[in-house]
Amino acid sequence: MIRTIILLLALLPIFASAAETESSKNKTLTLDVVVNAAKKSFPGLLATEQRKQVAAGELTAAEGGFDTLLKSQNRWSIAGLYENQNNEVSLEQPTQFWGATFFGGWRRGVGDYPVYEGKSQTTDTGEARIGVNVPLWRNREIDRRRASLQQAELGQLIAGHEYEQALIEATRIASYRYWDWVLAGQRVIVAKHLLHIAEQRDKGIRERVAAGDIPEFEALDNQRAIIERQERVVAAQRLLEQSAIQLSLYWRDDAGQPQLPSDELLPEQFPDPDSIKTLSVAEAMQASLNQRPEPKRLELQTRQTQTELELQQNQRSPAVDLTVSAANDIGNSKEKLNRNELYVGLNIDIPLQQRVATGRAKVAAANVQRLTLDRQLQEERIAAEVKDVFSALSALRKRLSLSADQLNAAEELAEGEKTRFDLGESTLLFVNLREIAKGDAALQYAEATAGLFRSYADYQAILGIQEQINE
Repeated sequence: MIRTIILLLALLPIFASAAETESSKNKTLTLDVVVNAAKKSFPGLLATEQRKQVAAGELTAAEGGFDTLLKSQNRWSIAGLYENQNNEVSLEQPTQFWGATFFGGWRRGVGDYPVYEGKSQTTDTGEARIGVNVPLWRNREIDRRRASLQQAELGQLIAGHEYEQALIEATRIASYRYWDWVLAGQRVIVAKHLLHIAEQRDKGIRERVAAGDIPEFEALDNQRAIIERQERVVAAQRLLEQSAIQLSLYWRDDAGQPQLPSDELLPEQFPDPDSIKTLSVAEAMQASLNQRPEPKRLELQTRQTQTELELQQNQRSPAVDLTVSAANDIGNSKEKLNRNELYVGLNIDIPLQQRVATGRAKVAAANVQRLTLDRQLQEERIAAEVKDVFSALSALRKRLSLSADQLNAAEELAEGEKTRFDLGESTLLFVNLREIAKGDAALQYAEATAGLFRSYADYQAILGIQEQINE
């Protein structure tokens, strides 16, 4: 903590031109604001969110496989030996219970019928029927309706994990763009500070040249330094504008339109690097495997494909369906009709070659194995990413410490060289070199800090964390 305080004190002269009033500090654009705006309005996220709506629609369609079906058949024989009229209305209700389908309805057949169609005749008020069809082998444990419903339910969960993955990635990139923008702001501060020093020194150098204290080429060298530093300011300002444009893709207004952050919204400096806290490598490894959406998505996709495999294996079995139905004529009739009927039927359908179901089962089995291997690779990749991000964070912390030491040394050398120049023991060339070295050291420190916060954004993404630290 003492070292941090010393570093902050050492940086104050360089960052003095960026000091803001208390009211302007309240207007500083923070990372949380950018990330929240991206979550609400970033088109890439909104597009992925529509996948959830697609999955909801697919679930509704799958549930439609169990919709009640109303059928109506009507036939009139208006010319011929036998004139009659047939009307039939029926309801079918598929269920998830063993794949059973319940049915019932009403039919009416009146007029003249030949003897071999006597069963078509009913009373004047018709006949009521009810029954059930139960699969005993094929389609008993699973059928296309139930398989589609299970896959659609899993599809909703998959769409949620796809959105989580897109959200994590958008948060990571938004963080990158934010820290790039802050770093670009620091570049402008350093460049303007160096230019300000050279411009302030110019009048004193001209006075010393006029007094014969130093040669005239020293004034010319300072003019060269001013022009060079003006060029650095222009280049730094261009980088700032470029980073602001990139940041605007994620920082959007209430209408969802990109908004360009002004220089006044730049924070004065980076947050305290000590605010970055991480788990141990082992804890991070376990957390990432538990929280990352990719393994969860692959697991659900495997279950989807496993459902398809079970269906196709079932379709290779013979179809043996039991049908039980009862009928009762309504009202009275002059004809002698069978008013009470009970039917029991057994329908058998045996596929002899089974090539369709066998081929589809092979496809599903191969896809199950492929997804299993994909998940294994994803888990191994996550483990490698965890190790890599911890290596990056460790290296950047060391680099930050070394950059701070280099900045302190560069500042002392620059001040010492300036004192020697004032005493006539040095030249402006060495003063410029020392000041440029100090500016470069300040930039290296800022770059190391930005790199640390970018790596922390990687760390949060790798662990599946969607929230960022507060500045």
